[in-house]
Amino acid sequence: MTPHTTNWWPGVIALGLSLLCGLAYLLLQRNKGGGAPEPLRDGKQDDLDRRAQSLIEQLKELVAEKHNLAPEQFAAEKTRLEREAAAALRARDEYRQSKIPTAGTSGTPATAPAPAPAATGFSSRNPQLVGALWGAGIVIFFGGLGYLLVSEQRPRDDGMEATGRLPPGEPAPAQPSGMEQEDQALTEAQERLRANPNDLESSSMVAHEFIRRQRAEEAERLTNQALAIDPFHVESRVHRGVLRAIRGDTEGAEAELLTLADTYPGAQEALLFLGFISMQTGSKTKALDYFERFSVEVPRNMQPPQLEAAIAQLRQEVGSRP
Repeated sequence: MTPHTTNWWPGVIALGLSLLCGLAYLLLQRNKGGGAPEPLRDGKQDDLDRRAQSLIEQLKELVAEKHNLAPEQFAAEKTRLEREAAAALRARDEYRQSKIPTAGTSGTPATAPAPAPAATGFSSRNPQLVGALWGAGIVIFFGGLGYLLVSEQRPRDDGMEATGRLPPGEPAPAQPSGMEQEDQALTEAQERLRANPNDLESSSMVAHEFIRRQRAEEAERLTNQALAIDPFHVESRVHRGVLRAIRGDTEGAEAELLTLADTYPGAQEALLFLGFISMQTGSKTKALDYFERFSVEVPRNMQPPQLEAAIAQLRQEVGSRP
């Protein structure tokens, strides 16, 4: 029996992550403590800024309304505003310069901001100790997690291999039947259609299934809604032709479906419906022609599984084909 070996890598990785998290937290707290306090706003500075900006805006408006004033009036008003704006800008700049302490000046501005109140509480008085405690807590947490991961590891014993086989006496999960799969697909398509009424693919899928289940009224309602959104949607036009045959207009439906099959490359489904309509009317020769044309124009992986058997049976019944 081989001795059990312990894999320490998960613990080492967890401990390394904990150390990194602790260092990141300490650096973050240090940066927060070293920030400079935001200076207070100066009311007089704001007044000077607003005065200068207001005069500049008045000067812009005067230039924009130049065509409404006499030349002498425009020139006089423009000169006045330019002088006042220049004086306001000069006063603003002088006040800014007076607020900046010069080299060798020991005095402070008259409006020095009041010192911020001293922070109280244990965490405020000892930020470094609090950061160290947080870092130690993170290290202990990840260290315990790594130890737990290492201690829970053990090799698979005999009989624990993941083979995918079911235990003896365990019943196999039931596989859904074909009808259940079709019902599930229909339900999902209806949910998509309810969420997005403009989903033409889901609409045509549901209408096709309704036609197959002889729910003509619901299929016609969905088909009309799809054609109202896109009058050239090929699958919906095919369904309209089939519904026309269901209502009794067999000749009109056959002409419409044949036109679609000859005109649009994506309308080969109409050939299947034409074959079914011909079988209903007793014209097995035409049904065989439509089915054979469908088998030639559509790839084999997209053909219904019963098509080949139906063609073979029709050939035997018609008797005129090998």
